[in-house]
Amino acid sequence: MAADLRMKAIHDDLQATAADLERVSRDLRGHVLYLQHSVHQADAVEVLGRIAGLKTSVDDLRGVADSIHY
Repeated sequence: MAADLRMKAIHDDLQATAADLERVSRDLRGHVLYLQHSVHQADAVEVLGRIAGLKTSVDDLRGVADSIHY
């Protein structure tokens, strides 16, 4: 029973972290719009790459969370 609670806590932490990273990605997309309309247009491409990396991390975290059985 205690192991089930620990596994649920890990699952919930992974899901919460994924949600937090999604919020960061959303905020960065707003920053990309700013960069695209400023003198820092080249930086927008780099930020888009970071957003893609965050999406991969979110998908990985959710995949691990989904594999946890409690």
